[in-house]
Amino acid sequence: MKKFLFILTILLLAPVAFASSNYLVTESAPVNPGDTTYVYVPIKNLGYGTNLYDVSVKLVPKDSASIRAVTLLNDVDTLGTIEKWGEERTAKFRIHINPETLEGDYYFDVYITSRGTDSAAQSTTKLEDRILTIKGTPKIMFLNSTLGIVEPMSINRETLTIKNKGTGTIENAVVEISLADNEMKSVFSILGSGTQFFIGNLKAGDEAEIVFDLAVDIAARPGVYNLPVKITGQNNYSSTDYIGLVVAGTTDFEISYQETVGSFSLNVANIGVNTASAVTVSLPRQENYSVAGSSSSVLGNLNPGDYTSAIFQVTKKGTGNALEVEIQYTDTSGKRHKEIKALVVDLSSATAQARTSGSGGTSFTTWLLVVTGVIIVYWQRIKIITYYRKIKGKDK
Repeated sequence: MKKFLFILTILLLAPVAFASSNYLVTESAPVNPGDTTYVYVPIKNLGYGTNLYDVSVKLVPKDSASIRAVTLLNDVDTLGTIEKWGEERTAKFRIHINPETLEGDYYFDVYITSRGTDSAAQSTTKLEDRILTIKGTPKIMFLNSTLGIVEPMSINRETLTIKNKGTGTIENAVVEISLADNEMKSVFSILGSGTQFFIGNLKAGDEAEIVFDLAVDIAARPGVYNLPVKITGQNNYSSTDYIGLVVAGTTDFEISYQETVGSFSLNVANIGVNTASAVTVSLPRQENYSVAGSSSSVLGNLNPGDYTSAIFQVTKKGTGNALEVEIQYTDTSGKRHKEIKALVVDLSSATAQARTSGSGGTSFTTWLLVVTGVIIVYWQRIKIITYYRKIKGKDK
C-alpha cells in the first residue's frame, strides 16, 4: 500500500504572529472566554501524483483542562477528495469557550483519516499538541473594602488585599489611592511610600497585599469616608473602586481632684473636640490607695469643654502618690473606649485624719464624749444639786 504524506499547515493568528506552527487558526483573535468561534485546520496533499479519498478530520481535546475549557459544537469535518499534489482543503470546527475558562494555552490532537486510490483500507494520521490560545480578561477586586475605624490624630498601619477574580492576567499593575480631593487631602496622609503602589503581574486567582501607614489629622470630622482607589495595567486596563473607613469621634479627658473633710472629689473634663457619651469613672484596685464604698460613678454625657465631679472615699495605704483612674465612654460612632490615667495625689493631714476617724475611730469618739460628760457633771455637781433643791422647794 502506498503511503501518503500529510502536513497540517497553520496560518498566522492576527494580530499576534506565532513562530511555531503548532497553533490553531481561529476565526477571530484573540479568543476570549464566552466566545463562540470557528477553528480552522488546513490540510494539504503532499503525496506526489496521488489522490486522497474520503478525507475526514477530527479535533479532540488532549487533557482534562482542555475538555473543561472548550465545548466542541462539532468535532468532525468531512473534506471529501483532495486531488493532486499540493492541493489544500480546510477543516472547520465550531467551538464555544466556556465563560469561566482561564487565560492560557489549551492542547488538542488532530486525527486525519483517508483512503488511497489502490486500497479500500483507511489510514489515520495523528497530529499532536495543536495549541489554542485563549486570552482572558482580568478583574481586580478588593477582598477588604473597609479599612475599619480610625481616630483623629492617629497613625494607622493599614493593609489592602486585592485579588484577580477575572480570567486573564494583568501586567505591571499599579494601585493608586487618590487623596487629591480637598477634603481627603486635609484629613488623610499616606506616610513614606506615597500614594502609588506597584504590584507587578497578577494571574487569574492571584492575590496581593498593599501595606501603608495612614495618618489622620487632629481636626478630622467624625463620619464615613470613601477613598477612591484606581488600578491600572498594560493593555489599557483601568478600574476604580472605593475603600471605606470611619473616623471615630474620640475625645480626651483631663482629671484633677479636690479634698473636703472626709471625702475626695474627682473632677473629669472633656478637653477633646467630640462629645463623649455614657461616661463612667472608676478607681480600680491598686497599690497606693483603697476605696471605701462604691469605686465607680456614672457621669453621663460630656460635651467638649464640659466637666463634672465624682465623690469617692479614698484612703492612702501605700507609699506612692499615683492614683490610677479608669474612664470609659462611647464615641460618636458608637464604639466603647477605655482610658487609664494617672493622677498625682497628695492628701492633706487633716483629710487623712478625718478619714481615719471616720473609718476606724468611731468607738474612741463615743467613749471620749461619755468621759467628757461625766467630768462635767462631777465638776458642776454642787451647782446642779442646789438648782435641783430650788426647783423642789417651789413645787411644795
